[in-house]
Amino acid sequence: MKVYCDYCGNHIEATAEECPHCGAVNTHFARTASDTPQTIDELKAYCAANNLPLERMHVHLGEDYKAPKAFGIYKDQGTGHFVVYKNKANGERAVRYEGTDEAYAVNEIYLKIKDLVMDARQATSGNNRSSARPQQGKQKGSNLISIILMIAIIIIIFSVFANGIAKIFGKKNGYYEIDGDTYYRHGNYWYAYDQDYDSWDQTSNMDSYVEDDSYLGRYYDDDYDAEEFPQEEFSQDWDTNDDWNGGNDNSWDDSYDSYDYDSGGDWDSDW
Repeated sequence: MKVYCDYCGNHIEATAEECPHCGAVNTHFARTASDTPQTIDELKAYCAANNLPLERMHVHLGEDYKAPKAFGIYKDQGTGHFVVYKNKANGERAVRYEGTDEAYAVNEIYLKIKDLVMDARQATSGNNRSSARPQQGKQKGSNLISIILMIAIIIIIFSVFANGIAKIFGKKNGYYEIDGDTYYRHGNYWYAYDQDYDSWDQTSNMDSYVEDDSYLGRYYDDDYDAEEFPQEEFSQDWDTNDDWNGGNDNSWDDSYDSYDYDSGGDWDSDW
């Protein structure tokens, strides 16, 4: 992920502690949210509080686990670096991050754990333990459809309103191309597309770098030099109550127990 140096204006890696061009401190270096775990021990506590079965999920916190099919984070005692990794099905290791920023490293594995919970939820969504009462289930399904339709209408109205406000203030949500890189903006949140990992990552505020021709459009186009921005993946960033202790959907549900991470996960990609 790239950010701009506040002193010389050059494009630099967000994980660089100082600008390689002018030597100034990278003020965007530590950029994890305040309500997310900042250390490995804090992440362990979060997972324990939400009953997350880390062993079943193939997640190893504070451990340099060597076997195939595993995600993990640990501190290398020799270098002092924090390492976030994935061991693929063939045993090959892909390093997601290696550096001295523990908060950033923890945030990377934290987001992956949230993705894994979502995988289990989506895969087991049909396992309704109340199926013994079909009439009640039918009524709930009907109510759910009504709620979804209402939410969709509200979202459309809000989107139209938000776009109108954005035009007034000259700040539009959507895709941007800045200095050859592709970005996505939602309100005060900016995301940069990482070509190496084919992924989107939150970055520093880019409003001051936007020019008249930077804006690509509100909706995705195949001509953009990036994958489509996954709004559902980052939507919780836009909710100020994103806290695992707040009772949201990141905690484990017994109905997910049937999901097999060993065979159901994507173990061939880098992350």
